Amino acid sequence: MISLFLSIVNRGFFIIYNSGLLSGVSFSDLAGCFLHGLELDASIAGYIAAVPALLCIVASWLRTSSSSAWKVAFEVYFMITTTIVAVVQTADIGMFGDWLCRIDSQIYIYTLKEMLASVSIANGIAGAAYAIITIAAGTWLYRKAVRRWFIPSLEDEKGPRSSSAASTVMLLTCGVLFLFIRGGVTTATANVSKAYFSNNLLLNQVAVNPVFSLMESTFERNEKELDNYDYYTTDEAERIFAEALKAETDTTAAGGETWLKTQRPDIVLVVMEGMGRTMTDIYEGTEPVAPEINRLKKEGIWFDKIYASSFRTDRGNLAIFSGFPGQPNMSLMKYPNKTAKLPGLAGTLRDEGYITRFTYGGDANFTNTRAYVFSNGFEELVDEKSLDLDGHRSKWGYADDIVLDYAADAFVSRVRETDQPVFDAILTLSSHEPFEVPYNRLESPLLNAFAFTDEAIGRFVEKLRATEEWENMLIVLIPDHSTPHPVSIGNNSPERHHIPMLWLGGAVKEDMTVSEYMAQTDLAATLLGQLGIPHDQFIFSRDISSPETSKFGYWTFKNGFGMIDEDGVTIYDCSTESLIKSVGDSDLSRHDKGKAILQKTFIEIRSI
Repeated sequence: MISLFLSIVNRGFFIIYNSGLLSGVSFSDLAGCFLHGLELDASIAGYIAAVPALLCIVASWLRTSSSSAWKVAFEVYFMITTTIVAVVQTADIGMFGDWLCRIDSQIYIYTLKEMLASVSIANGIAGAAYAIITIAAGTWLYRKAVRRWFIPSLEDEKGPRSSSAASTVMLLTCGVLFLFIRGGVTTATANVSKAYFSNNLLLNQVAVNPVFSLMESTFERNEKELDNYDYYTTDEAERIFAEALKAETDTTAAGGETWLKTQRPDIVLVVMEGMGRTMTDIYEGTEPVAPEINRLKKEGIWFDKIYASSFRTDRGNLAIFSGFPGQPNMSLMKYPNKTAKLPGLAGTLRDEGYITRFTYGGDANFTNTRAYVFSNGFEELVDEKSLDLDGHRSKWGYADDIVLDYAADAFVSRVRETDQPVFDAILTLSSHEPFEVPYNRLESPLLNAFAFTDEAIGRFVEKLRATEEWENMLIVLIPDHSTPHPVSIGNNSPERHHIPMLWLGGAVKEDMTVSEYMAQTDLAATLLGQLGIPHDQFIFSRDISSPETSKFGYWTFKNGFGMIDEDGVTIYDCSTESLIKSVGDSDLSRHDKGKAILQKTFIEIRSI
């Protein structure tokens, strides 16, 4: 089958293109990717071939004396399906380095403009060429095989062949195709997890067919995604969840140490695109990528053991502003009616008298951000459509240096113009692929882009420090997620999700390092606790300053979760229902706690 052949060849090109991610992988492991991927490759081939097979049955009974009409019909169908397959495969190859999972329905939360903004011109040309070559190769094979030999076989020299004979052959063919589509005769039908064969999740992802992944997530999972991960009865899940969090009993005030001089500082929160610890701690040769953050972490409050909730901005924003965990199989941002019912950090502060605003140098329609920003409680949204700034603009929008410079001035102006406290949030974008920035300090485009954002943040902080308003100011620096660099770090590992968080400004009582394990979702309760503001609506968020709360990091990855605490780490793969790693589990294991948190996440999603 042509589709099966193209899937196998595409996997080879996929491996070549992403060879940097697969360094150290043995030949036998790569061969395993091809072997275990065959079932899903065959399933997609069956889906594509099913329509022509059924048309052949119809053709045999119409008793036509010419196959020209069927040739046209088949060729149109084949061109459409081949084009779709080629486009999906090409997009998947290009996006994998950032997502570290095969393409799925989450692509629908991105507009065409946003996806193209992630692609450099060179990669765009290469991708288009690859898609065209795939379509051309598939068309050539079709014309050499199917059109030349198969369709004429419906006739013989004396006219149409026996309708019953042709139908019998095609019905048998349809039966074989049904087995391909179903994935065999066992009780388990074809699904993405059937390609999983290794405890190296990267190899499992290579084995997955991207067209199957997209199709399954679009037509099946969308109906079922909210019903996944029910490991316990609801009561049992609630009990384990409550035990896992051990939240402070009094959520109306700071439950522990007081870290701030005032309970109503002016707050500016900067969400740093992709700026994980692998970026802030790394060097290119002898050059640090993020010297400014490393300089600033020696003052203020440095949170040393905080872990990002997930691996994409849409999940990271929900973790930061709603204290809501990431989801391993979906993006809640696809459901604006549900995100509108989540608790909002901005809304809580607004109710306490704060003036709120969100600034983003790009298009705020990105992954339904506009809807979420307003539902979270921000009263004003500033994005590239309302900005008129001089300076560099990438495909994503205005560069971080000019946006942060603008945001600093705007923040100070608002503080000076009102007697109310001010809460501003800023989302950076320059450290997003394709990493095109007006800066040339480091050789690697990726590292250079992060160095650019780091320098812009340093200037932003110093500009605010030079104002009189600094003394009542709290600056919070936190990433939305980490970045898959270096490529040797697995997408499920704690290193991949380890992020920095830093509180700066004159409102900070003293310089200190918080060494407690915590999750990105804990920012909301911790900040509100320091402000003496109730935060019981943020049920997944814990005030880390309180001695009553349990201290751990929690994250989700593609169909799995991880937890880390002072005793060890647990990583669980929901697809294979197996522990990838478990070190130092307690009586109520992190395995149980993680499952309960994951189940509770979806209990809440279903209820809103």
